[in-house]
Amino acid sequence: MMKKLTLICLILIAISFFGSGVAVESLELAKKQIELFKKEFRIEPREMVFNVTVGSEDGKLTIFGEVSEPKLKESLLERLRTALQVSFEDKIKLLPDESVGEKIFAVVNVDVVNLMDAPRRTLQKNAVTQARMGDILKLFKRDGDWYLVQMEDSYIGWIDGSKIVSMSEIELKEYLSSPFVLIVSKFAQLYSEMDPKSVVEAKLVQGTTLPCVEVKGEWLKLRLPDQREFFVRSSDAQLFESRHEVFATQKGTEYIIEIAKQHLGLPYLWAGTTSYGFDCSGFTQFCFKMAGYFLRRDADMQYEQGEPVLDRKDLKMGDLVFFQTYKAGPSHVGIYIGNMKYIHSGSKGVAINSFDPNDPDYSADLDRKYIGARRIIQR
Repeated sequence: MMKKLTLICLILIAISFFGSGVAVESLELAKKQIELFKKEFRIEPREMVFNVTVGSEDGKLTIFGEVSEPKLKESLLERLRTALQVSFEDKIKLLPDESVGEKIFAVVNVDVVNLMDAPRRTLQKNAVTQARMGDILKLFKRDGDWYLVQMEDSYIGWIDGSKIVSMSEIELKEYLSSPFVLIVSKFAQLYSEMDPKSVVEAKLVQGTTLPCVEVKGEWLKLRLPDQREFFVRSSDAQLFESRHEVFATQKGTEYIIEIAKQHLGLPYLWAGTTSYGFDCSGFTQFCFKMAGYFLRRDADMQYEQGEPVLDRKDLKMGDLVFFQTYKAGPSHVGIYIGNMKYIHSGSKGVAINSFDPNDPDYSADLDRKYIGARRIIQR
């Protein structure tokens, strides 16, 4: 009798969990297909949102979740239709969701801001990357005063809504309609007037891009995302006809190394991407971007770019050199500068080390941990 009751209970639990109209085989097949899809399309959660699960609702097989790329959702649903051969309910939410509203873009409105691994976190250890004033973000969803956003390099994180100015597509187009400046000095002081005595507290970091509304001799008048206007010295910035042109010209390896050396001695900063402090891949990404080359955000991502350099004796200036440090695979990266030397942002900050045991800058530890190089600039 007890065995029969136990069996009945198990059946009832299975029905309530899976739904009376959904076969366990269909659920398991759907789960397997989703996992295969993620591998085939190389879903990278640091660069896209793809949270998809399968279950039962009202007795029907249902696909739940949220996805940031429309084409990925379409491809997944087509895969499932072909593989399952049964009908299912599509409840995958395409981001941005309704919590964002019509203003699905934003522009950073502070000199530097951390993007975090979850909303309402403020410790540096929870930062995943940083954005500069003027950086453009896609808004995916909102949690209170925080937003899940995607940066222009595709990296994803949570940002405090008080640090950004939200814009509709029309408003963003208007924002982009002016000439733009690129801050080329490590730091550019802001002034309220065209007067050296009118210093304001804020500074802009190297790599910042903002609209320029007026040029007057040695002064450039900039408009911030919140419409405030300030001046910078023209010696601290470079003027372009449009924002699109700012990083459109590739300047070569010498310029990359010149930018990198400007930051020698700068302390290491977890998730750092600016002149206040860099992590290793934030440093390489920044130096290359200033010269018109675009790297992905993290060391293991950068290891997938360019062409492999199979022998260390074949290294050329500007190659990325990779090391296996605190975890398996490429977890540290630097820039080869010639003569067996490389520059990187490590635990001691931005420094130059060498692969040559006879060089005073030789690092035996990093030499042991070297795992390969990638050539981004073909020449």
